[in-house]
Amino acid sequence: MNYNNRNETLEEEGEELNSQQEQPQNEENYVYEICQLFDKDNDETIYMKDLLDLIKALGIGLNEETKPIINDFIEKSNEEKIPFEDFLNLYDLLNQYKKSKEEEEQELLKAFEFFDGEGSGFIDINYFKKAITCFGDKISEEDFNNLIQQVIMDNTNKKFDYKDLAQIILGMKK
Repeated sequence: MNYNNRNETLEEEGEELNSQQEQPQNEENYVYEICQLFDKDNDETIYMKDLLDLIKALGIGLNEETKPIINDFIEKSNEEKIPFEDFLNLYDLLNQYKKSKEEEEQELLKAFEFFDGEGSGFIDINYFKKAITCFGDKISEEDFNNLIQQVIMDNTNKKFDYKDLAQIILGMKK
């Protein structure tokens, strides 16, 4: 399963878990339930190789503040698997750096503005595709096309509305 499809599945399962609750659950229970999705052996542990995917699934970005904390945790843990309890402690440390959707959207829009040389609110698809496949997370041709099909397009000029794309990426628009 590729990374993007896995994240979609995790988001759907997380939404399903949330919709099943009649009253709001506390954050620790929510994190515990997401950890269970990564618990391949049903022994309340997470494989170290899945750590970054779990962190991303919980909405914590990898940035200058969080990377040193994660690296320190990885260096101190010489185990192949992490007990949920240890991960919850790491999550508590990382959670203080979690940004709101609005802050994430502003950062993403600022990054997209770089590709909008005309200040029109639109980005050329071919230019963006080249940039996104060269930097950051690798994205398949199919995933890129699926993403672009969801945004508001100016088909005449082969450009898309990057504000729309930002909302889709952040899950703010369905």
